[in-house]
Amino acid sequence: MAEDASGQEAPKTPEPPRESSPVDAQAAHISEALKSIKDLSVEPHGQTIEVVAPRERLADAAQVIRDQLGYAYLSTVTAVDWPDRIEVIYLAYSLEQSYGICLKANLPHEELPDSPSLTSVWPGAEFQERETYDLMGINFVGHPDLRRILTDDDFPGHPLRKDFRLAPDYVLMRHLRNGAEGQLAPPSNLRDGDSSQ
Repeated sequence: MAEDASGQEAPKTPEPPRESSPVDAQAAHISEALKSIKDLSVEPHGQTIEVVAPRERLADAAQVIRDQLGYAYLSTVTAVDWPDRIEVIYLAYSLEQSYGICLKANLPHEELPDSPSLTSVWPGAEFQERETYDLMGINFVGHPDLRRILTDDDFPGHPLRKDFRLAPDYVLMRHLRNGAEGQLAPPSNLRDGDSSQ
């Protein structure tokens, strides 16, 4: 506490009330639209409004965000590997609003945690959820075609997970077995199974 000239505590001056900004007003509007979903939080962050939903209600929150609030453009699907959880993230925009919505859900930190697919809400999530499955190891339940998109079907693990380790001989043996330029590949007639020549 600050002291005045007589050595006594100076009275506190009350802080002026914080003015509500446009992003605060938009966050309040979003919070009101999502009030039927329990255990959900809405917080403004810069030019984005963060909505954190339980994974069991993620699809319900996404439906309200698209249908009632008009956030029909899904920009990004990604995930973050935290020490205690995996966070799945959907970033959506509206042509009528100047603020994006960052919809998040926390998943347990396990080998292949389940999360509902949001392809029924935003069809554009299909390939992005596949990429997130491939790189982060999230099982998007209800996805129409959940398979790897960037790595081989038999690739061991998910490369963006912090616990990912790859045996050095995997790259050398699988991808360089025919030489860097393919110069060590067997003749084409032997590749096709014809060994008579």
